[in-house]
Amino acid sequence: MSGRLRQRVTDDDWRPEQPSKRNPDMETTSNEADILERLLQKDGFKTWGFVIYRCTYANNHDWQKFLDLYYSEAKSTLELYRGLDLLDDFAPTVIEDPSFEGATTRELREHFKTWAQVAVFREQNITALQASGSYFSTGRYRFFIMVDQESLESVLNAPDRNKVGMAFVRLVNAEWEPQVLDEDEIEALGGPPEEFEPLEGCTLEDVGWMKIPFDEPGVSGFVRMRDPNQWDRYYSRPPKIQSLTGG
Repeated sequence: MSGRLRQRVTDDDWRPEQPSKRNPDMETTSNEADILERLLQKDGFKTWGFVIYRCTYANNHDWQKFLDLYYSEAKSTLELYRGLDLLDDFAPTVIEDPSFEGATTRELREHFKTWAQVAVFREQNITALQASGSYFSTGRYRFFIMVDQESLESVLNAPDRNKVGMAFVRLVNAEWEPQVLDEDEIEALGGPPEEFEPLEGCTLEDVGWMKIPFDEPGVSGFVRMRDPNQWDRYYSRPPKIQSLTGG
């Protein structure tokens, strides 16, 4: 049954089957703050949130406005689910370097992998060796956000940032590698895979990044994007803006 609450046949009123500790009128499986808390506890993580790469340096004021809006969206979502207790551990780490101006997702992906090896110990007290054998429940070290001039303008110029199809950022899969088929695989498919319009030189359907609505990655998107299976579930090739929440 869809919806946050389910009706018991013998009851006159709507009651949650598994009430959220934050909002008893909502099922805990629908409360994103509850879900996030469980994911962090499973990993033993102290901080959460996607890393953000700044790839535009034309205007510092605009960039700060973007960050303020990003933080505000995350806070509003936590308020909705009465989860402001998680805000202190929200760490949307921003990586800035003017050399990232105009950087490709491939270049950022390589930088991110190096960053993650060190950060996982500094932030969570887990060594890179331990992390290599871990299957994290959250995607902080698997995915990151990329903000270039196009996405920055889409956010600052959108009359309604919550409307899908207007304000967006790039979500990059750090574990993505281009698919290479051998002769037997090509033969089994009946020929080479379809080629698409090149994006950063890649003609595959899955290019390792996608556009997602600006209001999602702070909390909702972070809850949903946990592993490669989630990537396959949601992926849409740019320029489509793919919602992770079904909105």
